[in-house]
Amino acid sequence: MALHNIVTLTSSHSGMGLSTTAAMLAWMLAQRGHRCALIDADFASGCLDLLLGMEREPGLRFNQVDAPLGNIEGAALNDELIDWEGVRVLPCNPWLDRQPEWWEIQAVIRALGQANDVVVVDAGQGALVESLPDVQQGMHIMGVELSVVGLARARTHRAALAAWHCSEPRLIGIAPRGAPRGRGEVSIAEAEAYLACEMLGPLKPNTSLCGDVLEGLGIRTVPKNCRKAMTLLADAVEHTICQSKEGDDA
Repeated sequence: MALHNIVTLTSSHSGMGLSTTAAMLAWMLAQRGHRCALIDADFASGCLDLLLGMEREPGLRFNQVDAPLGNIEGAALNDELIDWEGVRVLPCNPWLDRQPEWWEIQAVIRALGQANDVVVVDAGQGALVESLPDVQQGMHIMGVELSVVGLARARTHRAALAAWHCSEPRLIGIAPRGAPRGRGEVSIAEAEAYLACEMLGPLKPNTSLCGDVLEGLGIRTVPKNCRKAMTLLADAVEHTICQSKEGDDA
């Protein structure tokens, strides 16, 4: 059972802003009128509800999901999720002992894929991708830190996605946090030359957004210095999903 509307984000290492990117993408797609779900599948260091300032909001968390026989009713699950700016969010709490089994994750993705136009999956470093065919066959977006070390890590991560039989990922460059002015960051052109493929970006750090997240206010909009890249990424998602759907209907 392959779903055309699953969009999975991964990166080679944590801390570069992948979850923020996933949330901004889901928000932009919802603003365009798509029914959108956002799944926190980074079971090592997720906490997407904290990032969004929604940790006190009622709603299902991943450790509370019950999937008897690997099946979940999509519309019912959708209704139990946190509603963030029109996006249905399923967070995970990594500090809890119980982590979902692969078949529970698959059941969740399939259910939400049936109940929404787009499902954005924040998969962290991609540990779950190898075991989930639905994720492998969907669209992949790979965050790339724009540094020398980040590019080397990205090359290795991209090879891992290929070994897992994933579709070729769309790459988005993310500027390294805390880099001294004029040092440490490589350009999009340099990154494209090194990885031999096109890349969107860059997404730049934003002090206002960082302050909002640290104060528990969450992500309230897409910052101006990220808007162009995120708009192009949302365009790419819409185009890819539309093409996949047309292929399924043919």
